[in-house]
Amino acid sequence: MISRRKIVKRWLLLLVCLVVTLAAGGNVKAESTCKSGISYPGRTNAEVNLRKKAGQNYQSYGMIRKGQNITILGYVTNKGSKWYKCKAKVNGKNRIGYVKGSYVEKAVKTAGRVNKKVDSYLNVRKSARVTARSLLKIPKDTKVNILGIKKSAGKYWYKVKASNGSKTRTGYVYSTYITVDKSADSGAETEPSKTGEDEETTEAPVEKQTKLETSYDDLLKAFPEDYRKALNELHKKYPDWKFVAITTGLEWSDVIANEDVAGKNVIQSNYPNGGDSLAPFSYLSTASGAYNWVTDQYTVKDGSNWYCVDSQVLAYYLDPRNFLNDNDIFQFEALDYDDSQNEKVVQSILGNTFMKDKYSVEDSATGKKVSGSYTQAFMDAGKTANVNPYFLASRCKQEVGVKGSAATSGTCDGYKGLYNFYNIGATDGAGAVQRGLLWASGGAEKLTTYNRPWTNPHKAIVGGAQYIAMNYINVGQNTLYFQKFNVSPVNEKLRYQHQYMTNVEAPFSEGRITREAYNSLGIMGSAMIFYIPVYNNMPSQPSALPEKAGNPNPYLSSLKIYDGETELQLSPVFSYNHKSYTLTVPKSVKEVTVKAKTASSRAAASGAGTVSLEGSGETSVTVTVKAENGTKKKYIIQIKRSGS
Repeated sequence: MISRRKIVKRWLLLLVCLVVTLAAGGNVKAESTCKSGISYPGRTNAEVNLRKKAGQNYQSYGMIRKGQNITILGYVTNKGSKWYKCKAKVNGKNRIGYVKGSYVEKAVKTAGRVNKKVDSYLNVRKSARVTARSLLKIPKDTKVNILGIKKSAGKYWYKVKASNGSKTRTGYVYSTYITVDKSADSGAETEPSKTGEDEETTEAPVEKQTKLETSYDDLLKAFPEDYRKALNELHKKYPDWKFVAITTGLEWSDVIANEDVAGKNVIQSNYPNGGDSLAPFSYLSTASGAYNWVTDQYTVKDGSNWYCVDSQVLAYYLDPRNFLNDNDIFQFEALDYDDSQNEKVVQSILGNTFMKDKYSVEDSATGKKVSGSYTQAFMDAGKTANVNPYFLASRCKQEVGVKGSAATSGTCDGYKGLYNFYNIGATDGAGAVQRGLLWASGGAEKLTTYNRPWTNPHKAIVGGAQYIAMNYINVGQNTLYFQKFNVSPVNEKLRYQHQYMTNVEAPFSEGRITREAYNSLGIMGSAMIFYIPVYNNMPSQPSALPEKAGNPNPYLSSLKIYDGETELQLSPVFSYNHKSYTLTVPKSVKEVTVKAKTASSRAAASGAGTVSLEGSGETSVTVTVKAENGTKKKYIIQIKRSGS
């Protein structure tokens, strides 16, 4: 028995192809097959031979009865007559041969029905995309007439004529939600099957992660209560937006622990280098591998000022509840290509960058001049790779900056004539740009995947988009958030790995770039889809950023005691994080000098200096260090005079 999914697949193949009529010619012309090898249904209007080749004189497999359903695979012209290449059942066997065009008619409209995959109703949309305006809502089990099929953004849609009450509309529905009627009255074959080696075998993809035709109320139920208030506010303002809960099944504490690894999440700050801009000290990690308490040195992870983030900052950027507003939600926007996406938005995103106009370079591989607009390059990249071009433009802007970099100049020493607009392969650390351009060249292996080598801007922008699509979007990382935090991958082995960027703020900042472009063009209210992750046992309140504060180091880097010019030995030997010490001196020593040096130049120490030892018993000396952020640390020295 043929499965329902196989039948849907085969009928997609049968319905898509349109026959293109060629001008009549003399001799047999080259055979024309249907687009992408996809066939479509027809039927005979008389009893006719199915011949092995296109012509009256060629051998016949046998007769096809009048009104019999056939599958048309293509056509050829012979002496001005069109002959259809067909698959048909002859004498009980499936055969592929040729039938003269005058004996073939198109099949009547195909019938279908809204199937059980729809929970409540199905939207008949104005165009073949999930975000398109709904023309009509039809309930489960509604009959429809299938007029054609369209592939949009990698998905198959039926063009249908449907009715609900007194309303009848023609529009598009996602093919997964329609079961095709295979009865004889529909003009369809009872059991359509593969018709040749050129036939396309890709079945209609199942919508990832959720049924997008579900009503807003049903979609909202998938979110925890503490998400819903913010989503409801957005829904009131933008009723055409859809919010889809991605239930990760992950414990919140486990997510934090797996992401809180030195070097996995970084942030930019000028404070460790003596400046006072970008992320404050309180946003930087002081964990092992990120900071040295003795030297007060933060470990640079990239460039000159990228450092590991504090776990509280990490939690803030991981917590989706912090970004459910119309400024920040775009980090959850679906990154698939859609026919509605246009160059005006891309131009707006690029408007304040070096890419606002055109490029004109000499291709270093061909020596030919190559020119064009950056805007069109991103549009081409989006369509070719099935990726949202707004995202691509924003990603490029985030990676190379508004003025560009050596990766986009084509003039980098050792890599002249090479371009890398997304910094692919530019792993963190010194020489990152050079590593990225080496990757763009194809590397030592001279690889040609993703249209490499990238010897002009267009090749780099389009080829890079193909890489991002293949290696990120198509493996479950189909939002900015999921590209940074890989918490819901298709392959679970990649969880917390295979993350495009280390900048913890990247989804937030890239999303805002897109938002600014949408807002400037007045399209904020357009239909959009947002995939928002949900975790188990999240904090009762959204994770907050730490208060902005100064350097946290309250330690001494050295503590020394002197009798005149002679240094006396503390017990135990000084260690920055040890609190209590003892010192024994001869009774003849009347005073000592305490010298203390703070690990951080931003900290202050009190209690050091000359200490009198007159009298009997022990003398207690306390040195207090106050860090710039207010944290205090005390060092206590008990000094005993021998014989006293």
